[in-house]
Amino acid sequence: MKSLSACSLFAIAFCMPQILFAQSVERPRPAGWDRIVPGGRFMDRFEESKPIGPLTSECWGGDNVKPRDVRNGMEEPDYSYWGGNIVYVDGRYHLFVARWKESEPKGHMFWPNSEIAHCVSPRSDGDFKFVEVLGQGHNPELFRCKDGSFAVYCIDSKSQAHVYRSASVNGPWKYERLQLDLNGRKLIEGESNFSFTRRPDGSVLAVCRGGAIWLSEDGIKPFVMMTGRVYPDVAGRFEDPVLWRDEVQYHLVVNDWLGRVAWYLTSPDGFNWTTQPGEAYRPGIARVAGGVANEWFKYERMRVTTDVYGRVFQANFAVIDCVKREDRGGDIHSSKNITIPVNPGRRVQTFRKTRRGWEMRIMKERGFNPQADVDVESVTFGPQSMVAFGAGVKPVGTDEANGDLVLIFPLIELDTPVVKALGREKSGRLFFATCRVDGTKLAGDCR
Repeated sequence: MKSLSACSLFAIAFCMPQILFAQSVERPRPAGWDRIVPGGRFMDRFEESKPIGPLTSECWGGDNVKPRDVRNGMEEPDYSYWGGNIVYVDGRYHLFVARWKESEPKGHMFWPNSEIAHCVSPRSDGDFKFVEVLGQGHNPELFRCKDGSFAVYCIDSKSQAHVYRSASVNGPWKYERLQLDLNGRKLIEGESNFSFTRRPDGSVLAVCRGGAIWLSEDGIKPFVMMTGRVYPDVAGRFEDPVLWRDEVQYHLVVNDWLGRVAWYLTSPDGFNWTTQPGEAYRPGIARVAGGVANEWFKYERMRVTTDVYGRVFQANFAVIDCVKREDRGGDIHSSKNITIPVNPGRRVQTFRKTRRGWEMRIMKERGFNPQADVDVESVTFGPQSMVAFGAGVKPVGTDEANGDLVLIFPLIELDTPVVKALGREKSGRLFFATCRVDGTKLAGDCR
């Protein structure tokens, strides 16, 4: 997060004097959100972390973040870490993250002068080890271009967008300006906080802090602004959007840093977005198996790690144990990168309209036998926004097919391109599956 400019401070003072210089306010939730059923929010997909090592209190931080697993994500006593995404390449997980010396007199406010560190691990959730510094930069995000080359987006100390490029994820890296084409539109909130995802044709979609959607033909040619702001039309000071695509649709989560609550949106094409009900995340979501909670003051810079189908199985966050301006050089406070497992949902092979009804074929996967594991009576089906409130229809029948489970639903009218089944697995774990209404035309290969 950038420090507040003079103009931003004036705007806050004029509109909301009671929160001037505040780090958080209580945002009222939209009417009806108290009726969302379990599993209806994106936030419900976060699961308990399994410790990599023993929990310890022999580490930096206030009592609110102790004891903790210091091997989760990336942390070191001599550095403050912030942001970055985790991507699997060539047998290892790669994390490109901003960092600065914890001893810097400005503490967290030294972030404009951070450097980008490349860290690697054989596992996705932690034990990351430092490999190299690419150079100066902040808010890094790795993405892959159409030709297979790698790009690490970042901003410089003036919040101008740059990119490190290389044919290999291990470098060497070439530093250059990220080329932006406004396409006759007005730049919204500068060049910071970009997030990227590949489209089926190899082009690269992006979203910026201001909520505009951009498109590059290949991730190398200029990114062209395609839309205005796509965020929900609510009060919020938005930043840190994260964008990804799976087999079914595009996803976007954006954080209201002042309200400390994030919003979840979906899109069938990456350009037309619908805000889904319920919080995407908020402070307090990090839980370790056994019920241990680390009460990080802020969760920012959410990024996601996806499987070969584009499904999110892990999120990582930049977290800090106190108000940012209270983190000073050489004190007990600092920041790190944490990882949290995410329920990825189940895959649907076909979705079709037959004389029996809407048929959704839930696919068998490693560790998941839908015929034995799904609590069929708990499942509700319908448009995503309806199912979140428990509305929709229940299965009227089932079939078995080569290890897969076919759920049969009544022939209700559907005026949305994406539908969802929501319920429980017999283990108690959240069950959900989304699919295209036409059942055949998917968002494309996510590998």
